[in-house]
Amino acid sequence: MAKYNSYYAIATAIIAQFHSTSAIDTSNCEPIEKLGPNNLDRYNYSLDMDIDSGCSYELKIKFKHDESLPVPPTNGSQCNPAIGAIASDGLPYLKGRWAYESIPRKMKKATGIDHISIDFNPCGHPPADVFTIPHYDLHIYLESPEYRRCMTCTSVDFGPVCDPDNQSTPSSHGFFNVATVAAGPNAGKLANMPDGFDYAVYDNVPLMGGHSWDTSTQPKSAAEWVKPIWIMGSYDGEIIDYEPMVPLSFVSGSEDKTYEESLTYVGQTITELPSKYTVDYNADSGVTTMSFVGKSAVCIGKDGKSPKQPKTGNKSGKEGKDGKSPKQPKTGNKSGKKGKNGKKL
Repeated sequence: MAKYNSYYAIATAIIAQFHSTSAIDTSNCEPIEKLGPNNLDRYNYSLDMDIDSGCSYELKIKFKHDESLPVPPTNGSQCNPAIGAIASDGLPYLKGRWAYESIPRKMKKATGIDHISIDFNPCGHPPADVFTIPHYDLHIYLESPEYRRCMTCTSVDFGPVCDPDNQSTPSSHGFFNVATVAAGPNAGKLANMPDGFDYAVYDNVPLMGGHSWDTSTQPKSAAEWVKPIWIMGSYDGEIIDYEPMVPLSFVSGSEDKTYEESLTYVGQTITELPSKYTVDYNADSGVTTMSFVGKSAVCIGKDGKSPKQPKTGNKSGKEGKDGKSPKQPKTGNKSGKKGKNGKKL
């Protein structure tokens, strides 16, 4: 862990180097198939959402662990990179199994979510002896699959992470552009992330983004990882996704399990970020329900319908005192910026 934690010390310099030059481009995109199948049927996946009269949403994602997925035995050699063992599905044990689906438009409008990717990791992933056991990453992306396929970089020799010392394209620089609070008591902290979250330059994954979490609350070892942990993903100065990362032992077995966590964010500008999430595993059905509660961008009236928007414009045909029609309110985003929080606060 000492070597791994030392990477945090150079993160500030890397961020400063790339912060003002990053932007997504389409010159180095991967085939969209690299994101995995556009189908979550293997997990008996379902999605539901309610919006209450106070303009809060509750999004529920249900899925079941797919028993056909390869799970290496404890202390087996299948996860040894030097061996490169191949699982029964024809893929290396070390490779993540990704799959995704877009969410309905109404849910997207309320939550800001574009699509959900359920990713299973038979051997886990770094940091070593922390998250290196079979587990699920439930990535909730705020950008489209088409956008993600252009999030490319030059990887290091020892794994599928971006090399902080060897990047030359705008898309690759985006991994090292992380928004921070500019002034006030929270100056320098990661924006739109919970207090205490850390960014490390060796946690940037192609097609996925960066990974930040509170390292003070992570398990002391992989053997002690028994409950979900909240991860935030960054790219090009924005939040690209958030995810509950859950060990396989939590979403399988003969005992019910429940975990709940409230969330607050430093320098929050994305109002739809969840304020609470819950993970419930029902042993009888084998179904895991992940619930997310947050402020909805769409409000529902007492009649269960969206309230009518106030009318704008001059439909009377009357002129103003200067003989001209009154000016209409300006709308739209002329900056060309695509994301949700792309500038420093």
